[in-house]
Amino acid sequence: MAKVEELEGEVVSLWEDIVEARGFERVFGRIICILLLEGKPISQKEISEKTGYSLPSVSKALNTLTSLGSVRKIRGSGARTMLYFVEMHPSEMMSGGLVKWILTAKAMERRVTQIQSRLGEYRAEDPERVERLKETLSKLGSSLPKMIQVIEKAVDELRRAVG
Repeated sequence: MAKVEELEGEVVSLWEDIVEARGFERVFGRIICILLLEGKPISQKEISEKTGYSLPSVSKALNTLTSLGSVRKIRGSGARTMLYFVEMHPSEMMSGGLVKWILTAKAMERRVTQIQSRLGEYRAEDPERVERLKETLSKLGSSLPKMIQVIEKAVDELRRAVG
């Protein structure tokens, strides 16, 4: 039994490393992993017991994970009891960060275009500064479409590969 617990600990650590690499706190990875291993909806209290994190820490993390769409919640048998579970495949969680990046990059692309269109209005005010802004925006504006295209292609390939 101790060997299985050791392996389980390694799997939990792996998930902690995955979410940390995406810029989140390790608690998120531990919670996701526990929910995946459990295979059924469980309460905040059970998650707290299984992860070793306090109820307030678990509650805060679950709110974030729920708002990100990584974790779902349903009403349990008690009037106030909420149960939490992971409904998506782990590969969807992993590629979800890439999809969010694409959406963010597309929004940035629109903002760059909007700002660039207004630069001419301010050229007389400070030509050198406007030129530096123009150069900076030009570099960003020309690189974003290429990056978006590469990431979209990678997401499509990941989806096809994982099925």
